[in-house]
Amino acid sequence: MKRWIIALAVLLVVAGGGWLWGSPYLTLMQLKKAADARDLTAISAGIDYPAVRADLKTQLHDRLGRSEGSALDRLGAAIAERFADPVVDAAITPEGMRALFASAGVADAARPGFASGKPGAMRVRRDALGRFALVPTSGEGPELMFELQGLRWRVTAVRLPGERLL
Repeated sequence: MKRWIIALAVLLVVAGGGWLWGSPYLTLMQLKKAADARDLTAISAGIDYPAVRADLKTQLHDRLGRSEGSALDRLGAAIAERFADPVVDAAITPEGMRALFASAGVADAARPGFASGKPGAMRVRRDALGRFALVPTSGEGPELMFELQGLRWRVTAVRLPGERLL
């Protein structure tokens, strides 16, 4: 009887580890497939829109608020800051995210161990057990941050590249 319990426990640990390793790739494949099929409902299920919008707005306001330079630079930053929120709200939509997941770079990243040197290529970077990022292989470009919510991976943030916005 004890052998069955130990065997079951080992099986559950191995299955759980396999799921944690493979589920990000499965999520990316599902998002790519939904994007290609123009299934906005399926894409929306994988994105926490309020969290993504709030994160992007915070990043933009932080970058624009730190503007240095001439009075004209500061004026430009103040005007840009005024329009940042509506631009983020207009960009972070199901259709906008569909365009992102329809890219070939996401398809390549959905295959474990596949490394591409093509422009726009992306890869999975593991940040924690419940977090991974989809990052450009070149190191230049935005990163999509995924978090485990329940048993589902969802996009919760988009990290903008570079230090300066303007």
